[in-house]
Amino acid sequence: MKAAVWTGINQIEIQEVPVPEPGPGEVLVKVRSAGVCRTDLEVVSGKFNYGRPPHILGHEIAGEVAALGKGAARRRVGERVVVETSIGCGECPECRRGDRHLCGRMEEIGSAPHQGGYAQYVKAPEENLVLIPENVSFDEAGIVESVVCPVGGLMRFGVRFGETVLVYGVGPAGAAFIQGAKAMGAGKVIAVARNQERLERAGKMGADLLICSETENVLQRVLEYTGGRGADLVCEAAGSGATTRSAFACVKRAGRVFLYGLPPEQQAKEFSSLDIIMKQLEVYGILGNPHVWEPLLDLVSQGRINLLDMVDAVLPLSKLQEAFALMDSPVKKPMKVVVHPWED
Repeated sequence: MKAAVWTGINQIEIQEVPVPEPGPGEVLVKVRSAGVCRTDLEVVSGKFNYGRPPHILGHEIAGEVAALGKGAARRRVGERVVVETSIGCGECPECRRGDRHLCGRMEEIGSAPHQGGYAQYVKAPEENLVLIPENVSFDEAGIVESVVCPVGGLMRFGVRFGETVLVYGVGPAGAAFIQGAKAMGAGKVIAVARNQERLERAGKMGADLLICSETENVLQRVLEYTGGRGADLVCEAAGSGATTRSAFACVKRAGRVFLYGLPPEQQAKEFSSLDIIMKQLEVYGILGNPHVWEPLLDLVSQGRINLLDMVDAVLPLSKLQEAFALMDSPVKKPMKVVVHPWED
């Protein structure tokens, strides 16, 4: 099969490699669409240490069941599936309660030793496959993983009816927070970003107030919009020390803050715990959530969350390096790019 193999810093090679053989309880998936994640760009460029080459990356995967390993009986050949990529040990308390993403020995498809989805085939545990609704395309399903964490956080900790939700960052995660909050009953959603084009897209996805942090005073605008109280819930998806500090400033007293964006390590230490104590805040870390995939796909199927408009470019697998360059472009930053392994 063809695979895009990470072979070194900023090096991707299209190679012929053996088709993986599904073991007991595993399924072979014919990859139809693979979302390109910025995390993989950081890995390939050497900015994020997550495994070593040579390796097949890719953890946003949708396709068809191609073969079943011994003992796999819940799936059928030909079924359209999306792959949930976290693999737990299966024995710890977290795994036994269904939270394999919190397993202390958690591994992930797309990182060693598990080959990922930038290939024509990938294997995965049967329990990690979720059926794709008939009216949801492979490209939509292929980027579901990028919105699972934000929407999963909202589902887990709740959006109360009529609340004002403030979202920092309007990349895939920010777009997911905006649409998820609206779908779950938020009254108003405020979007904050530096890029004016991204802000306009946030408006089309349901944001009621758009604030450009490059030209406007974010705290002042938020206080004006909320009658001086601040936002009920703040979702930080930009991943910088500055936006994290601003999040704690803009949330109301006894409000909630969801931290999802990963700031550089030094910047992560810049906010004070006094903000949490003196404003009596609830602060939650947002991570993956295996319980969310099916209800999220239902929301996509119902048209309540729009994933298709988040896909800005579709390229063949052979142009994965070009996809990374496109995502890293200072001029036009696509929200999501997907690659098709079976197209030239």
